Amino acid sequence: MTHRGRSLLLLYLMLLGVPAFAQTLDDRITQLEKKLDELMRQADEIRQELRQMRPEPAAEAAAAPQETAPQEAGSLADVTTVENQASPGAAKALNPDMSVIGTFVGHAGDRNELEPRETLGLDEAEIALEAFIDPYAKGRFFFSVGPDQVELEEGYAQFVTLPWGLTAKAGKTKAMFGKANTWHTHTRPWVDQPLMITRFFGDEGIADVGVSVSKAVDNPFGAFIEVTGEAYNDDFYNGHLKLFRDLTENSNVEVGTSWAHGHDGRFAGADVTYRWKPLSRAIYNSMIVRFEGLANKRPDFDRTLYGYYLSADYQLAQRWFAGARLDHADRVFFDDRQGDRALSATLTFWPSEFSQLRGQYRRTTLGGGPSFDEFLVQLQFAIGAHGAHTF
Repeated sequence: MTHRGRSLLLLYLMLLGVPAFAQTLDDRITQLEKKLDELMRQADEIRQELRQMRPEPAAEAAAAPQETAPQEAGSLADVTTVENQASPGAAKALNPDMSVIGTFVGHAGDRNELEPRETLGLDEAEIALEAFIDPYAKGRFFFSVGPDQVELEEGYAQFVTLPWGLTAKAGKTKAMFGKANTWHTHTRPWVDQPLMITRFFGDEGIADVGVSVSKAVDNPFGAFIEVTGEAYNDDFYNGHLKLFRDLTENSNVEVGTSWAHGHDGRFAGADVTYRWKPLSRAIYNSMIVRFEGLANKRPDFDRTLYGYYLSADYQLAQRWFAGARLDHADRVFFDDRQGDRALSATLTFWPSEFSQLRGQYRRTTLGGGPSFDEFLVQLQFAIGAHGAHTF
């Protein structure tokens, strides 16, 4: 014990009032030091016993150096693989995002002779597979499963890091002609396609195997301008110019124009989309107004055919939307200059972002002939990770 420690112990004993006649202070301190040493020795013995009772950790045993005999170099056949610890990130890199979106449609009312529908039926189940191929490209496949067939709706590689700021798609894609032609079934704001699409391009629109190249154009107008050129099978060519610009902090406008040439003649199209979404009530109120029209000069017609639609969709509440659409399309296969007309009204409810319930009333008049009143009910739901489509 140090001198200072001995002095403190003496002071402590004096404060306790130890009688001087019982024993000298030095003798008392000596006895206490012996007892303290004995207690320390016993504590060390207890620690040693606890260490012997506790098993040696596996990590320490594995880290212990081991003497190994030198080995001769073997051939490639002697190499063994090592299974590393499973990594969720590595597993994600090897597996694409997969999703299924089901669309069921019910029909009531008159039977439309040109677009007949069953009372209840599976309109489409879309199966999507999407993943990055490498740092330079992404692969995307969309299969449309119907009651009678499975069809590849789109399947392409998208290259996003090409020189000169270009992006490209190679494979089967939907042509960038207007807006409605690019939408998949589950992204449409209506149950059906506008007459303009079904009359001139068919139910699925323009989609074929080809190459699509796009480039964003710098400009002094504070707008996003994109030019797209496409070439498809059967000598079909398409060009599209898009301009997008914010008008205010709550609204924006997109204007596009398209040109196409194929075996059905020459097409020219224009589309305008106005969006309003106030920042203060973004999840409760919004509105989208759309117009799209086209002109088609066919080799077997002595006049130009026209088609268009005008629609407006308003968000009533967080999950409720109401809309209306006006359609017109000249009759491609009939010499009827009045054309087909339709008027629709929709009401949509979104229980969540993964499901949707929509009702649509549609009145269609075929040329100067009969009219059909129909009511369509649509149920959609999605499972799995589904990437965003064209904006």
